[in-house]
Amino acid sequence: MSVQTDGAKFVAPCGLYCGACPVFKASGDTALAQKLAQTLGIPPEQVNCLGCRAEKGHIKIMGEPVCPTYQCCIEQRGLQFCYQCEDFPCLKLAPCADKAQTLPHNTKVYNLVLLQKLGVEKWLDRAQQSWRQYFRSKKERGGDELIL
Repeated sequence: MSVQTDGAKFVAPCGLYCGACPVFKASGDTALAQKLAQTLGIPPEQVNCLGCRAEKGHIKIMGEPVCPTYQCCIEQRGLQFCYQCEDFPCLKLAPCADKAQTLPHNTKVYNLVLLQKLGVEKWLDRAQQSWRQYFRSKKERGGDELIL
């Protein structure tokens, strides 16, 4: 297993960037937690997440006991990221068909390839801007360049 860098704690094994997640952000922002709780119809104290790695793949707000991708990558195979697996990419990383253009979970394979190519620290340097663009719909179609 490779050594985890400090920055890797904010990147899930599947390539998602925890720093872009509203629930992750709400863990340190009471007003955001209250707003999300109202939208989701749950108590504000349930709107918190310290990140996939810190939560050991158990993201309570998502409902699953343990993320199957986390379980496979970290627990079963002892890897830091899915791209390190001989079976990469596999169906656990397949995009969701419903709302594929808006769900960040559909960027997993792309993120993992960039993580593999750039390394965690360089990827994290770009992640904030890339995710901001993604959520603000600045990349409208495949082949377009990301504005970095």
